[in-house]
Amino acid sequence: MTSTVLSQVRSLRLPQLSPATRIAAGLIALIISSMLLIDIGVGLVPDSQAALQQARKRSAENLGILVAELAVSPDRTALARGVSAALARRDDIRSLALRRADGEILFQNGEHVRHWVPPPSGGSTLDHMRLSLRDADGPWADLEISFVPAHSGAVQRFFADPLVRLLCALGIGGFVLFALYLRRVLSYLDPSAVIPDRVRAAFDAFSEGVLVLDTKGRIMLANRAFVDWVGEAAEALQGRAAHDLRSLRHMHKGTPQDFPWMQAMAHTRSLTGDMMELRPAERDARKVVVNCAPIADGRKGARGCIVTFDDVSALEQVNQSLLQALGDLEASRAQIELQNAELKKLATRDPLTGCLNRRAFFEAAAALLEESRTKGAPLHCIMTDIDHFKSFNDRYGHAVGDQVLQSVSKQLSAGLRETDLLCRYGGEEFCIFLPGTSTEVAMTIAERLRVDVESQAGPGVRSEHALKVTSSFGLALLVPELQAPGDLVDRADIALYQAKRTGRNRVVLWQPGLEPENKGGSAGH
Repeated sequence: MTSTVLSQVRSLRLPQLSPATRIAAGLIALIISSMLLIDIGVGLVPDSQAALQQARKRSAENLGILVAELAVSPDRTALARGVSAALARRDDIRSLALRRADGEILFQNGEHVRHWVPPPSGGSTLDHMRLSLRDADGPWADLEISFVPAHSGAVQRFFADPLVRLLCALGIGGFVLFALYLRRVLSYLDPSAVIPDRVRAAFDAFSEGVLVLDTKGRIMLANRAFVDWVGEAAEALQGRAAHDLRSLRHMHKGTPQDFPWMQAMAHTRSLTGDMMELRPAERDARKVVVNCAPIADGRKGARGCIVTFDDVSALEQVNQSLLQALGDLEASRAQIELQNAELKKLATRDPLTGCLNRRAFFEAAAALLEESRTKGAPLHCIMTDIDHFKSFNDRYGHAVGDQVLQSVSKQLSAGLRETDLLCRYGGEEFCIFLPGTSTEVAMTIAERLRVDVESQAGPGVRSEHALKVTSSFGLALLVPELQAPGDLVDRADIALYQAKRTGRNRVVLWQPGLEPENKGGSAGH
């Protein structure tokens, strides 16, 4: 309910005052202010309250003289007739009484008891006056006169003041006369009148908003499109500074000179492509491209500026939609790449140890083999096998056997470079390719891996304590007669068999003369 009422209130639009009306109001305000200052300084209008008090004082004195003359006669009827005749000519006196010093009323006219309010300190007020009547022996009675109240309320007293009446009459009458006169005068002084009708019609035909400004940035002409956008009458825009319009003032937080049309006139050069936001009251904001072209005189000085506002709100919405679509597409592409990477990992990695599987290993090994031959760089292969692995499965179960495989693969992976290849070759066997290493370095690496497995692999199995895990290593160097990665692996496998046959938990380098006979079954030992 509240929001509905507020929206209805916002929808109300106060009528725009014309320039003639605004100027007339300003002139009348100046005149009234000047008259008030003059009245304060020199007393332009006499004080009505003081004048009224003096008039009533004279009336009271005249009545006092009349009453004093008639009161000496013992005929009270003559006194009553004389006072009644005198009061008949006065409509501002409500009651009158002659009161003796002891308080006794000798004579009264009207409802004096109801109207009379004794003034403070025995004096007189504007509405209640007291006169002391004297004879040769001194004061003998008081004449009390109750006047009709000068003003019954503060508002009435205010508007009864002559100065207020003068100012009200001058304000209303002068405003009307000024407004009528200025409306006629401004029709001759209207800057837009110098623009031919055919030019105005051409500007109104533009779909873009167009403003013609003077050197102060004041609007001389606003075409129909701009008027419709800002929701104000064309007459209300006339003569106003463009940077003061509610729809435009937010465009720059600095001084008015920072607005593009002021910059264009200051430097006498066109400014184009300035993206801004037009914010009409109670309407949707518009994205506009502002272009400013200064109007130069014969001396190349700026005499004004033509400003166009090209509405690109629809294009901006399309761009935003495209950006959103591109963002969604990019997010989808990233998600697809992540999924592809996960699929590639699943397709190329052993699920238990995370090492390369045989297919992926041989694809990568073939590339290393080709690179080694091209560059003439050494390439070594290590084959390693967990000693007595079958005993772990038989004694502790396959779950512990899997943990042993994971712990050994972790130690092997930690001791290799990023350029090295590690593969779970099969069962408890692992194969390693070391590119760009000499035989001495390769032997050192293999020995270090053997020590790491012996010292760290067993403690790495958390479910069982004091496990002793060792591995045997066979090392071979790529030589020209070896044609495929499998040939190099076979030689390393022969050296591995020799390491197992000669005591296990050691590193053996392939040498001519090592034969593969009786190698089968060594993996389970």
